[in-house]
Amino acid sequence: MGRLVVFLVTTAAAFGATAGESPAAAPAATKVCTQLTGAALPHASYLSVVSGVKSTGNTWTVLATGVPCSDAVRQAPGLLARWAKAKLGATIPWPGYTCLKMVDRTYDGAGASSGGLVCHKGAGAPASVFGPATFAVRETAPYSIPQVKAFFGIR
Repeated sequence: MGRLVVFLVTTAAAFGATAGESPAAAPAATKVCTQLTGAALPHASYLSVVSGVKSTGNTWTVLATGVPCSDAVRQAPGLLARWAKAKLGATIPWPGYTCLKMVDRTYDGAGASSGGLVCHKGAGAPASVFGPATFAVRETAPYSIPQVKAFFGIR
């Protein structure tokens, strides 16, 4: 139970909070669309600065707020391919969206790494993964969709 609580705090920070904000619950419109996994997807290894939880793997959770899950899931593999090559904090070009490679710590905590990306439909950088017209793709191994949903109160 302790690991789940630590994971959930990490996930809140990683998914829902920007600098200076505390983790927030997802709005009612937020959906956990799916988890993608497989050898063709990139590997991420990172440490959450907020909780100290380490995650390493290639299980990618897709969340969407105001973007159809079908659109977010369809776009995730192509975005992840670009994510793997993008610099930390960089904009990831994608038609109709403004996407950013998120910045975390390295697995050992000694440097910077990334555990995912966030996209906002239209112009302007996403302010939060729970913002309107936004979706995020975050590496979350070994945590399940029910664990992510339970923390954020997503049905």
